[in-house]
Amino acid sequence: MVPTSTSTSSTTLKDVVCLVREANLVALDLETTGLDPRRADIRLVQISTGEETFVIDCLKREEADLRILVEALAGTPVVAHGAAFEWAFLYHHFGVELENVTDTMLLAQLLAAGNMSVERGLGPVAKDVLGIELDKGPQTSDWSLPTLTKEQLDYAALDAQVLLPLHAKLTAAIAEQGLERVARIENEALPSVARMKLEGMPVEKTAWDAHAAELDIQLKALEKRMLEADWMPSREPVPQEWKLTGEDCKAMLVASGLAGLTGTTAKDLKPFEDEEIVKRLLAYRKAKGDERENLKAAVLEHAPEKPPTPAQPWNFGSPHQVKEICHAITGEWFESTDETTLLARVEEHPFFGHLLEHRKLAKRARTYGTNWFKDAYDEERGRVTPGWWQIGSSTGRFACSEPNAQNLPNDGPYRSYFVAPPGRTFVDVDYSQIEVRICAKMIEEPGLLDLFERGEDIYKITAAKMLDLDEAAVTKKQRNLAKALILGLLYGLSAYGLPTYAFRNYGIKMTPGEAQDYVRTFYALYPQLEEYHDEVLGELNTNGYVDQKTLAGRRRDHITNRNEAINAPVQGTAADGLKMAMAEVYKRLRKFNGTAFIVATIHDELLIECDEADGPEVLEIVKKAMVETMDPLVNAEEPHVPIKVEGAVTKVWTKD
Repeated sequence: MVPTSTSTSSTTLKDVVCLVREANLVALDLETTGLDPRRADIRLVQISTGEETFVIDCLKREEADLRILVEALAGTPVVAHGAAFEWAFLYHHFGVELENVTDTMLLAQLLAAGNMSVERGLGPVAKDVLGIELDKGPQTSDWSLPTLTKEQLDYAALDAQVLLPLHAKLTAAIAEQGLERVARIENEALPSVARMKLEGMPVEKTAWDAHAAELDIQLKALEKRMLEADWMPSREPVPQEWKLTGEDCKAMLVASGLAGLTGTTAKDLKPFEDEEIVKRLLAYRKAKGDERENLKAAVLEHAPEKPPTPAQPWNFGSPHQVKEICHAITGEWFESTDETTLLARVEEHPFFGHLLEHRKLAKRARTYGTNWFKDAYDEERGRVTPGWWQIGSSTGRFACSEPNAQNLPNDGPYRSYFVAPPGRTFVDVDYSQIEVRICAKMIEEPGLLDLFERGEDIYKITAAKMLDLDEAAVTKKQRNLAKALILGLLYGLSAYGLPTYAFRNYGIKMTPGEAQDYVRTFYALYPQLEEYHDEVLGELNTNGYVDQKTLAGRRRDHITNRNEAINAPVQGTAADGLKMAMAEVYKRLRKFNGTAFIVATIHDELLIECDEADGPEVLEIVKKAMVETMDPLVNAEEPHVPIKVEGAVTKVWTKD
């Protein structure tokens, strides 16, 4: 690697600014005093031009001088690893956006072709691609020291130094594998993602916590109703064994007929020494080892049975006790008490339905209690900052953690606790049935394509055809049944997994036998879907894996899971289109001078926060951008499927 120059004077810093402005590409890395841009400072700015690497100590620089450097970086193509970190710190501290960023972490993830076990940190990637071992020990050292050590400075320099060679190798591999388009999609989306992570989501935590407490009350009330129900089997009393000391020993002897006994000492027992049980007890007290154990058994054998104690209430969270209840009800020992098994029995006995409801409430209480916020709630700002991962799944979708804002239940109040601050509003826009549209297009299913072209409600029409009803007669529950079938089979579920999916997501109960019938009827309506499933599963069974691609070229190699084998190209294409939309929305919202920005992306939905007066205009901008980015991706070739979005301006984040 090239020698390192460490900037120590204003003259040198000016030289660095000139080099940055003249460069075609520079590498950037930051060392900070913490991970949160709002609470931590930038200590070092490391820049590499390929020929030279500069380490700039911000503690020794005037902010005005540093701003000139940051503004130079904003107008130059920049390479960073985990670049959302650098973007957010520079934006928060200087108000400057890096306009052209390439993230080597995202490139490495794309080349992993959906293998989420591949490590994405700079150390592992540099070792794998360049064969360079980076000592990451200093990463967690104290970067607030008045004077940094040589070890810290060398570490910082090397992190920047490896980036351009790493970028060169990765971009060559990206081109070789035909991933240039999806690489552009990821890198162009990065600024919107970095801003989203920085801003967080406004939330009324007090109301959330109150609901969590109410949920605990509901769960306890349900448990009480179940335990007191006439249909609940009683538990067998718990057998007890006499202790041969103290009050328990005295109670045993009295129960054996020793009237007038005052204690259990040898003196107390003297009047009763001819009683057989007393003889055995005294012998037991003198014995040792195995003989003592044998004599204990002899005492207990001669004593009357100790009265059992009442059983503790059933614990519905114990798999073993649930199986005991099921056995008491049915006379069978269940191998499993999973949702599919319970759903098949819901008509047999009230317990099964109540247990499903108990599990649903218990999971809500566990997952969405007061601890949901982890350490991500900023009390001063009233905002939570979910942990977004830009390539968070094997199909390219976002993931979210600590806390996970993507998996909030639609049928609870949780979204309603996200309320725009005073003078602000949300704009909530999502793609309508986008994965079904993409699937219909990719497999060229004429029945679905025709419904979309005519603007029909595919769930309602499908329910009517499956159940042989007039469209007007279809109920919400029947529509949800069709929705569960369409989306469940789109995700690659089998008839076995469908009951659990339908119940969890739509509250629809069906037995495995009913699921089989529904699937057969559904395939008869949309035969191209069955043909596609058979083709993919045939390849999976023959080869043991399947390789898939999205319409943008994102690869997902060596898929061994049935659901993913079927759904990867569909879900991945939707993810590609959403990221294209995020990049375009970000660009078009610049006209609002930073007051309008994305705060969440939930699968096929974008949540934007803006000034209240700008809401209607932002809504139209976002809707147009989302259609104009997804449409050319999906409809580059025939057949055509309409792309539709739905949105609203709302103070509260809710979803019908």
